[in-house]
Amino acid sequence: MKSTKLLLVLSLAVILLTACDLKVNINSNGNLNKLPEVSINATNNTNTEKPVNIVTASEIVSTTDGVISQIKNATDGTVLIANVKELCGQDMALYAKPSTEVIILTPYNPGSDKPLNELDALDIAKKTCIKLDVSKELSDFGARILSPDQTKLAIALETNEAKELKLIDLINDSAKVLVTLPEDETLNGGYGALSNNFGIKWIDDKTLQYTVFKDTVKNYDKEAPSKVEDVLQVRVLKI
Repeated sequence: MKSTKLLLVLSLAVILLTACDLKVNINSNGNLNKLPEVSINATNNTNTEKPVNIVTASEIVSTTDGVISQIKNATDGTVLIANVKELCGQDMALYAKPSTEVIILTPYNPGSDKPLNELDALDIAKKTCIKLDVSKELSDFGARILSPDQTKLAIALETNEAKELKLIDLINDSAKVLVTLPEDETLNGGYGALSNNFGIKWIDDKTLQYTVFKDTVKNYDKEAPSKVEDVLQVRVLKI
């Protein structure tokens, strides 16, 4: 009888010891304190703030004559800017879309014979409409050629007999002179206003092609011929 009791006690002790070993093994192999906290937080952290005011695609709502009234989210139709005229202070028309968050507008002025002299940047995320500083570069008649990606504008104006080719950066609101021609050359094969003749085009987003004419007749010369100036050369410029 004593032998039986002793055997029972020993058996229980073995079971308890085995259980203890098993518990130690589980904790040593799967110790939660050793899990990388970064991975856990990256997956499960409920306090992570999501970016706000990120516009992935916008829909421009305009009237039949081109006046922009609202800006909506193209995905779900949410109104992002309810009243463009109120935000910009006047009726505006679309000029360029250089990015998903910024569009370039120009005052709506149908029938005017004045040259384009104002560009405004409408930031959809920030809900701001600001006149670009480079607007001062557009104060005369001439050529304004938008790049294929709509981020840049090549301009050549009548000013000083059209001897400067400039580049306007619509994203950074900056301008620089790309080409300055000598006295006997011009970018304008015409003679001012409706007779202007500029041969400037974008080959791609970083390449401009421009025609250089012989400069023999001044703008608005009463004796200007009906034909354009002689072509001297067609040149290509990498931006």
